[in-house]
Amino acid sequence: LDRGRCRLLLLHPKIAKGKRRNSEPLVKKSWWPELPNWIALHAERGPRRKCWEGHCLKPDLHDGRRYSYCSLCWWTPEPGEAILACRECRWSLCPECTGGQRLPLLRDDPLFRGPSMPCLLQAPAVPGVPRGGRGSVIVCPGGNYEFLCANEGVPVANWFAQQGVTAYVLRYRLLPRHTFKDSLSDLERAVALVRRARRGPVAAMGFSAGGHLVASYGIASRKKGRRQLDAQMLIYPAIDGSDWVHPYKHGFWDWEQCTGKAEELMEDQPALLGGRGFAAPPTFLVSSTGDAVCPAREHGDPYAAALKRRRVPHQYIRGSLGDHGFGLDESWTEKCAAWLKKRGFGAPAA
Repeated sequence: LDRGRCRLLLLHPKIAKGKRRNSEPLVKKSWWPELPNWIALHAERGPRRKCWEGHCLKPDLHDGRRYSYCSLCWWTPEPGEAILACRECRWSLCPECTGGQRLPLLRDDPLFRGPSMPCLLQAPAVPGVPRGGRGSVIVCPGGNYEFLCANEGVPVANWFAQQGVTAYVLRYRLLPRHTFKDSLSDLERAVALVRRARRGPVAAMGFSAGGHLVASYGIASRKKGRRQLDAQMLIYPAIDGSDWVHPYKHGFWDWEQCTGKAEELMEDQPALLGGRGFAAPPTFLVSSTGDAVCPAREHGDPYAAALKRRRVPHQYIRGSLGDHGFGLDESWTEKCAAWLKKRGFGAPAA
C-alpha cells in the first residue's frame, strides 16, 4: 500500500481476503476527472508539481504582471525571481513552497482504496525519532462520510510520530456502500485492537466528519457501558449534522446514493449538541470562525458549552484560523502537543 510505505492492520480479516478487494478504488476510474478538488488534490499529490486544475507547473520568472502572489502562502516574489507556474490558469508557487512533503497519487492512496476493507494504517518510523512512546492515537480523516481526505491522514500520523506518539490512521467504511453504524463499528474495533496491542492511554483525533465520528464514539460508549477513550481531539468537527439531511446543503458528491443513508447520521444529534446522553472524554477542540462548512458558532461552540456544563476537562482553540480543511496548522499543533503531554502521551514507556 502507498508503494510499501504504510503498514496495514485489517479490522475484519475474514471479509478481507484477496488483493483485488484491497486495490478496488472508492470510485471507478472513469469518474476520477469529476471528483471534487478537495479529494483530487492535484496540487498536493505525486512527484510532479501541478495547479489545482491538474496542469503541470513549469519553471518561469515572476514578472509582477502575469502572476501575482504565491497560490499557497500568498507571498509575492520579487520581479525576476524564479517560480513554478501554470500559464493556463496563472497559478504559481514561490521558491519556499516548491518543496515539502507530498501526498500519494490518487491511484496509490490507501485511503482511496478498499471501500469494504476497513483497516488501520501505520506510517513508517520517522528517522531519528524512536518508537515506543507512551500512548496511542487513532486518526480519523474527514471527507463527508463519502471520502477520506489524504492530507488529514498519514501526514497527521507522521506529525504524532515526531511528538513521540504512536499513531494509526483509520480507514473506515463510507457512504453509500455502507452506513454510519459501519463507520462507528470500525472505530470501536480499532480502539479495541489498539488497546490489546499497546500499553498506555488511547486517544482519537477526528477532522470534520471524522470529528463527528470520534465524538459519536463517546455517545455510543456511554450507551453500551463501555470504557471511554482516554482523550479526544476534534479539529473543525462537524458536530451539528443537520446539513447532511438538507436537500442542497449536504455536500455529497454522489448525492443520489448518499442522501438515503444520511438520516442515520442524525441519530445522536441531540446528545452531540449537549442534550440528554452527552458523554465525552477529556477533549482538545479546534473551531474556526472563518469556517464556512463547520463554523464555530454552530459546531464547536455548542460542544464546548456541553463540555463546560458537565465539567469535562477540555481546551478550546477558537478564532479566525482559516476556512474549512486547514489540517495541520501552527494555530493548534503546538498547543495540542503540549496538551497531550500533560495527559501522559509521548513520554518514554516504563
